[in-house]
Amino acid sequence: MSAADAAVQAVATSTATSIFLDPSGRRWRVLRRCALTLALLLVVGIAIALPRMYASPSLEGRPTPIQLSKAETGLRAPIVGEGPMERAVKLVRSPASAGHPATTRKVEPFTGADLGVLAPKDAAHAGDAPYAIEHYGYSAAAHKTIALTFDDGPSSPVTPQLLDVLGRAKVPATFFLVGQNVAAHPDVVARLSREGHAVGVHTMTHPDIAHLPDWEEQAELVATERTLRAITGRAATFWRMPYDGEDAEFQQDTSDGLLRAQRLGYTIASYDFDTKDWEHDANPTGKVTDIPLPDLRSGKNITMLLHDAGGPNRERTVEYVKRLIPVARAAGYTFQTMPQVQPSIRESNAPIEVTVWDKAVHAGAYATYVLPNKLVEWLFALALFTVAVLGLGNVALAAWRHRKRSRIDWPTAEQIGLPVSVVLAAYNEEPVIARTLRSILASDYPVLEVVVVDDGSSDATAAQVRAVMAEDPRVVLLRQPNAGKAHALNNGVASARGDYVVTLDADTIMTPTTITNLMRHFALDTSGRLGAVAGVVRVGNRTTNLLTRWQALEYLTQIGIERSAQDQLGAISIIPGACAAWSKAAISAAGGYSNITLAEDCDLALMMHQLGWRVTQDDEALAYTEAPETVDDLIAQRTRWTFGTLQAIYKHRNLIFSRHAGALGWYVLPSYVFSVLFPIVFLPFTFVMACLAYQQQGPGVLVTFFLLFVALHVLIAAVGVKLMGEGFHHLLMVPIYRLVFEPLRAYLLYTSVWLAFKGVRMGWNKFARTGSLDTSAASTLDKTLAGSKS
Repeated sequence: MSAADAAVQAVATSTATSIFLDPSGRRWRVLRRCALTLALLLVVGIAIALPRMYASPSLEGRPTPIQLSKAETGLRAPIVGEGPMERAVKLVRSPASAGHPATTRKVEPFTGADLGVLAPKDAAHAGDAPYAIEHYGYSAAAHKTIALTFDDGPSSPVTPQLLDVLGRAKVPATFFLVGQNVAAHPDVVARLSREGHAVGVHTMTHPDIAHLPDWEEQAELVATERTLRAITGRAATFWRMPYDGEDAEFQQDTSDGLLRAQRLGYTIASYDFDTKDWEHDANPTGKVTDIPLPDLRSGKNITMLLHDAGGPNRERTVEYVKRLIPVARAAGYTFQTMPQVQPSIRESNAPIEVTVWDKAVHAGAYATYVLPNKLVEWLFALALFTVAVLGLGNVALAAWRHRKRSRIDWPTAEQIGLPVSVVLAAYNEEPVIARTLRSILASDYPVLEVVVVDDGSSDATAAQVRAVMAEDPRVVLLRQPNAGKAHALNNGVASARGDYVVTLDADTIMTPTTITNLMRHFALDTSGRLGAVAGVVRVGNRTTNLLTRWQALEYLTQIGIERSAQDQLGAISIIPGACAAWSKAAISAAGGYSNITLAEDCDLALMMHQLGWRVTQDDEALAYTEAPETVDDLIAQRTRWTFGTLQAIYKHRNLIFSRHAGALGWYVLPSYVFSVLFPIVFLPFTFVMACLAYQQQGPGVLVTFFLLFVALHVLIAAVGVKLMGEGFHHLLMVPIYRLVFEPLRAYLLYTSVWLAFKGVRMGWNKFARTGSLDTSAASTLDKTLAGSKS
């Protein structure tokens, strides 16, 4: 097929359907219906499941009683009784009658159960208060017992170390567990239960629960109990309040928390000896002997408060327990769990049948409090590994290639002697077209002609071209109705007289040696299968603002490292239309430029690979292009690039893992597909998990990963700067590059996939040219024009 035939064939495809186009809209309607159906099913599922998951198992199916608050029970409810258990009681008084003294009975305020008569001393202290906070506990049989209780766990490795100590000493203990830690260490919790220790609820996230809304406290308690039920197969109906205090004023201030828990069926546990191990553990220079022992001479029953998580140096608490056990036993004490010596919670860890709602809450706790950290670490580690392996691998390939190329004895322009035409497609390029043409005409390579195809411009593009034609007859102007860049290029290629074609964007300027550097590869090609040579495009307006500086770094790393590595593998996937040389025979064999994608250069390069043509890159064939200077222009351009590349790769998907495609099919294209699919699938999870990780662990883990990415990028960019002969000042943009790149890539990927699913016709979205050049590019142009005049 001749080049003219190829042009005719390409023009004939003007009515062909673009890839992903769905004019009927049927695909989008089907997808919307599926999405709405799934959303409806999700809403219905949540409406059914949530009330059941949220219901307190401790109520054993009874309806939740009406809430009481401390405003109703008394802001300063009297504290009565003794013992490590707490409850709110309603006081019902009976006046004295013949032969019977006045009494004050205790009534459970939510169930109405009679709890007995208040001791006269406590009745006198309560006065006429309607409610009181009662301390109670130990069974009559309990004598010289110690109940070791540990808050805030489980943790690793402290809790397993503690269990080893308790196991060797045959000492049972009671653990008030934090739900998010339970979800993180289910094996430790299972061991606790299996080894005979008692487990109680200490909320899901350890908040100041007395000052939370009612619904949040219920969620904290119920979720923790259900998680424990799912892991241990036992109930967990007793609870200790976080930040519990011993003084009466604190207990009165936090009585709302007590009332809400009691209403939900939980029994409230406290303590009667605070070791304050958390204070001593926090002291890095402290010793285990700083933690006080209880008064073992009193002979009283003791419930001790310790901690096995939630702070530094908790191993000191383990050492304290080692010290306490023999001393207490020598004083005649025995060790019991709280349920063993507290009748009110004796059945609190009774075996139960685990329900689907217990399992669902357990799964939800894992997904909320454990999975984020694991997933963020896994995803960031995978991303870091990918960047490190692919990035550093590309660096090694690019450096190896550069070293090989430096040894080649390249021919001069006179020695090459191949007939070359330059083809430009132009649409509304009035501010820049004359400058571009003059840079081409100043080339040290004797081009046959410069063919400009005016694709229906509405400005004075044609007049600017004619002005240059008057200066040099090698300039040829072709005009056509607006039909798109692919048609204009095909028209220009069909009209070109040279066997080789150099394509350039209409806003791009080249150096005098650019065409020579492109063509020297064809001169050295002995196989006759070299189809195209890519040039190096640099941002000509890089100093305009932060956005153009960012793009300058991006061009440098992607061309200097990624495409150079692909070249070493013989797997370049994109030949940039902004600066490239082509074999006209290869263009003809590929059927010309296709108009069914928006990335005609990528499409044509992949087609050449399909047909067995070879493509390469020259690092010294330089061209300067005008990059978008505003965010809107950048997004419009990159959306077109991303969407067009997706179209081209989808069109040539048969290359992926093809046994004939080499590194292109087994490395380059799969890497691109992975870089598209991975963020699309995991980016929402990564964002949510990163927010949760930030909330739970602070910014440290995210900052660490960011700095690692920046360090790797600095290394990769530094090599790119060196290989491309650029200035190291570009490295200052690396942190900004990382901050801009990920959000921009996410936006572009989701926008492109959305457009593909929707099946709309994607426009070119060409941004308006300003003709601006920075100092280095302007200097290059001045030298070019000076050479042309001489």
